[in-house]
Amino acid sequence: MKTKIIGHRGGATGYPENTLIAFRKAVELGADGVEFDVQLTKDGEVVVIHDEFIDRTMNGSGLVKNHTLKELKEMNVGEFFSSDFKEEKIPTLKEVLEIVKGLEIINIELKNYLSYPKLEEKVLKLVDQFKIRDKVIISSFNHYSLEKVKKLQPAAKTGALLMSKMINPSDYVFKRGFNSLHMHFLTFDQKIIEKSHFMGIETCAYTVNYPSAAADLLKNGIDMIITDDIEMVQKVREKNDII
Repeated sequence: MKTKIIGHRGGATGYPENTLIAFRKAVELGADGVEFDVQLTKDGEVVVIHDEFIDRTMNGSGLVKNHTLKELKEMNVGEFFSSDFKEEKIPTLKEVLEIVKGLEIINIELKNYLSYPKLEEKVLKLVDQFKIRDKVIISSFNHYSLEKVKKLQPAAKTGALLMSKMINPSDYVFKRGFNSLHMHFLTFDQKIIEKSHFMGIETCAYTVNYPSAAADLLKNGIDMIITDDIEMVQKVREKNDII
């Protein structure tokens, strides 16, 4: 199977993360998929943003969950990156899905270290409204949340995010009933990839921004590469296909 290239928070170089313009560009570039983060606003709306605090990427302050959607929409999410993007507003999950629904893979990361009641239910409901369940991978570092997703919807695809170089990560993912193993690219090796495949588990490396790292992962048969530079990994994949 050909390795899939997934745009990290959009993954289009030169565009601010988790913005509608970045997702449109990812589609234009021919990415196989996109990855992005979701949280809940004070009034329970699902929005796409990475940090729990809005201070880094928005012209405001405080936690996402302490602002209503209306309040957040009055701010911008692009000016931190460049004044060219000062008109960009925080996107809702629905707005992003409208743009990326045609892609092969849509990786929705549940950013729920904080308490977000019903986040899983709301995300799954929107996914079903768009009829894209077969394309969506629900990932999280919060594996209790992934267990909840599986209880709510056993057929949902789940990706366990891991940071450390864990002993037997494939065994862990298999025993928990998750579908894919998502690890930092430096913690993957050929043995882990091969064992995962043997156990029917897909493998996904994040965040791959170096050509040499992408080449090694492609050579070792990784299923998915999450990157901030879609075009770079596309070029490496093309070269790898020729070889």
